[in-house]
Amino acid sequence: MHNPIPRSVFRSLSICFFLLHIHATVAQETSNTIVAKTGDGIFSVLRKSGIHPINYYEQFLKLNADNIKNGSELIVGKEYILPDAPDSFKRTGVRIDTGEEVEAPIFNETELSLMNQKDTTLQNTVYYFVHSGGTESKKRFDALTRQLANDLMVKGARVYLLENSKIAAAISDSLSLVAKKEMYGNFSSAINKKYLRHKGAYQRVILIEDAFGPRENSVVRISHNPKSSEGRQFASVLENVLRKNTSVPVKGKNETNPFKDDASLYFANNLVPPIVILNFTDGSKPLQGGFNLKSEKKPLVGLLNDGILEDYSQLNFEN
Repeated sequence: MHNPIPRSVFRSLSICFFLLHIHATVAQETSNTIVAKTGDGIFSVLRKSGIHPINYYEQFLKLNADNIKNGSELIVGKEYILPDAPDSFKRTGVRIDTGEEVEAPIFNETELSLMNQKDTTLQNTVYYFVHSGGTESKKRFDALTRQLANDLMVKGARVYLLENSKIAAAISDSLSLVAKKEMYGNFSSAINKKYLRHKGAYQRVILIEDAFGPRENSVVRISHNPKSSEGRQFASVLENVLRKNTSVPVKGKNETNPFKDDASLYFANNLVPPIVILNFTDGSKPLQGGFNLKSEKKPLVGLLNDGILEDYSQLNFEN
């Protein structure tokens, strides 16, 4: 059962829905195009745009009938209209910068051209990966979430990566509570807008906190919103997967951990979808629970991917 939407976000959700409707209307009136380069064919231009070539081949032909030679050849330097493809990788994988208030595809043309739909296991899912700030941690965030996004998107999931470039140079722990709440407020606003667009889908938020940056001997601790049964379930599944594939520190705890700090609670209470936090710490320092990644039997990306798939499959089984 879904948790009730907090009263504090009802008003903002109504405003967001109105603005979202306007934005969607304007977007529908704008046609995406691509200029054919040497060696390009219909399949290659569709792939570079993250569009499934087989599903949209005929539509592309109809849209560009006047500029196609011999039934399928493109003219170098000519601009071609792309089909409206809501399921394209360019539109199902989006990076949101709340600092600059811009959205852009996660992957570039070269990367998109290499992506192929594997199956539709996660077709009705939406994942939001949030960066909490810090230059070094941004490197880990990008490496981790870009690979995760690829793995999830080819299974039909929609993925959003959220960051704030204006505070990218700041370390999350150095931000004041006021600054952190403002950052999380912007993130929650952006996420709630997307939630409305994808209402009815399975949606989860994963906040990645990392004040130390990439290190060989690091520990990850998973926490959840104590008021969210779905968040607790998601955290529990992720912990079970990590427990089977990593070493649990001697001083660590085996139960799931509800977060208690003001900033995290503020973020969670202003979000509609459930949230879990992955907190990375230095493995050489005294530990208060968590999983040592130095001895992982499988890369962290693979473990998180397994946990995400398992959580969604359990939900489907229960329903």
